[in-house]
Amino acid sequence: MLNLSTKTQVNRRFTLRELYKQITADKTVKEDAKSILSVTLSNVLSNDTMNFTESGTVKEIYIFTITLPSKDIPKLFIAALDKAINLHTFFVLQVGEEYCFYGAYKEKTEKGVKLGKYYQTEWVGISEEKALPLTVKDLDDIYTFLIDELIPITARSKESTVEFVNRYDEILRLNREIEKLQKQVDTEKQSKKRFELNDRLKELKKELNILNEG
Repeated sequence: MLNLSTKTQVNRRFTLRELYKQITADKTVKEDAKSILSVTLSNVLSNDTMNFTESGTVKEIYIFTITLPSKDIPKLFIAALDKAINLHTFFVLQVGEEYCFYGAYKEKTEKGVKLGKYYQTEWVGISEEKALPLTVKDLDDIYTFLIDELIPITARSKESTVEFVNRYDEILRLNREIEKLQKQVDTEKQSKKRFELNDRLKELKKELNILNEG
């Protein structure tokens, strides 16, 4: 679990009925959420609760703990809840004595909240704790750390959160393209065409190596 200051603790438990009303849940979202055991606003990270002087673009981070009976994640419900909250969020999903982190990069725009793709960590034992780095100096740093936890590559020095997320998405795209192209190479009978495909494959792998560099 996240090892956070007691000053950040809220532990406000919501009923699903309360949340359905707040997010204007439709039948699909309600069906997706029906197995949820509990939803708790565990922590609120702010300049006050973290003793930061105000700076950066992130004003508050809401940490939710969702208890589930199995590792089947209610993705539609979480996305609906996330969209309804005009603040940065992070989710801890708990099943018995295991948990994982879950969330998406979130931007506040003039048109409202913009959510990126959702990512999750591996499930680990509940006794395993994650502490914030000693180097964090504002909420922006904390949010970058949380997103970094969700994504299995390391953020580069001075790389913004959005740049980091975009780089990872491009890595995923290239991996899919390389896999598809490799299948074409393996099945291509014409030598000339096979040679051309191999050249393209080498280019993509080179791009991928650059993106993977820390």
